[in-house]
Amino acid sequence: MNGNLSTRKIEGLYQTIFDLSEGLSTGLQNMVPLAKKMHLLSSNAVSSAARAGSEGDAFRVLTQDIQLLGNDVTASIDDSQLLLSDLAILAAELIRVFSNYVTFSDLAVSDANSLPEAQSTTADEQGQQAIVQEIFDRNKELENKVELFTAILEPVNLLVKKGQYLVVFSSVEAANAGQHAERFEAVSSMLRTLVEQLGQYFSSQYSLLRDLSDAIEKLNHHGKRLNII
Repeated sequence: MNGNLSTRKIEGLYQTIFDLSEGLSTGLQNMVPLAKKMHLLSSNAVSSAARAGSEGDAFRVLTQDIQLLGNDVTASIDDSQLLLSDLAILAAELIRVFSNYVTFSDLAVSDANSLPEAQSTTADEQGQQAIVQEIFDRNKELENKVELFTAILEPVNLLVKKGQYLVVFSSVEAANAGQHAERFEAVSSMLRTLVEQLGQYFSSQYSLLRDLSDAIEKLNHHGKRLNII
């Protein structure tokens, strides 16, 4: 009874892990336009500083920081894309492999109920052992990929804070830019919007990642009951 309950819970958890992996991948794709806008903003900021001549010197330094921020965001996206794609594929594979495990287990129970002397053949035992080993290996790979993505995502929060500082500094410079204030304030306003979007992305991804980690922890708990994890 406990085995059947654990089996059903594991099936549900694998589906949850797949859905969360897909959610992380979708969230990342939504970040691609933001990175492009940030690069475009840095170009516009450079142009605005150049038009201001010597009065734009201080703002010109900020434009370099804005460009670096955009580069860091792009690097984070590039590092995450393949990893999250692999994560979703791996989660789908685990659903398939665990389904094979359940099928094998059902057949074993059926044989035990129908045969006069219920004994698994060597081939059946080897087949089931191979599936259990594959589940174990893929679960470890899943945990490793989640750890890698965590390492990639954590610095994004620092990028958000860096962006927030740049928004403050650019607003100050815009206020002191005299006749160029309107142009500089436009850059500052757009930067504020992009940084807010970056913060929302981090919060959303972090929430999904936390749920994913919780699902894996529950998976390990129930998997140990079946001796497959």
